[in-house]
Order: sequence, then C-alpha cells, then structure tokens
Amino acid sequence: MSIDVKHVIPVTLLAQVCVSAVAAAVCWMGYGGVAAASAALGGATAFVPNAFLAARLLTPPRDLGHRAMLRSAWIGEMGKLVLTVVLFAVIFGFVRPLAPLAVFVTFIAAQLVPFGALLIGDGAAPKELVTKS
Repeated sequence: MSIDVKHVIPVTLLAQVCVSAVAAAVCWMGYGGVAAASAALGGATAFVPNAFLAARLLTPPRDLGHRAMLRSAWIGEMGKLVLTVVLFAVIFGFVRPLAPLAVFVTFIAAQLVPFGALLIGDGAAPKELVTKS
C-alpha cells in the first residue's frame, strides 16, 4: 500500500477540524451554545498551532541543507508550543462565559487525531521515508 506523503498532513489537519466540529455540535445539542463555543475554541487551540507547524514543514527552506531543514522543523515546533500557550491564555483570560471541560476535551480529542490515524492505518512507513543503513 502506497501512502502519498504530501497529503497526509493536510488530511490530518482536516480530520482535526472535523473532530472539533463534531465535538462542538455534540456540545451544542447536549449542553448549549456556551459549551459549543468552548469546544470550538478547544479545537482551534489544537488546529492552529498544528497548521503553523505543517506550514513550516511543507514549505522548504531556501537552503535545502539538513541544518536548514532541522532549524525549520525546530522553529515550527517551538512556534506550535508558543501558539498553544498563547491561545489557552487568551481563551481563559478573556472568554466569558466558558465551559473549561469542553475546551480541554475537544483539544485532547483533536490532538489524538494523528494517533487514531496510526491505529486505523497499517502502520507501514512509506517507502520514501525508509532509509537504508
């Protein structure tokens, strides 16, 4: 089975958006608008930093050396961490009313999407990513 590496990241991001939308809809039907908005914010807190990292990883650096690529990935990961902290700070500092449980549950559900994809898939790495030793 062949995996198209170029589509894995966008599909994972789309799946995170879908999981967040479903969680927000379930919260809206069961608990009302505040819980739904809180769930949407939790999903966005997972999606936005991951999209930033994806942009860093999918955009090749000007210098195609291994150090430049490693630096780009490192900046992407640090940016993801900072964005996550900032988004949580903004949500808990400024959004009222808020359902914190909905925020955290949806954030965790969206963060688990890549692991779910690994469980669903056969776990085989694409041939392009396997290196010879």
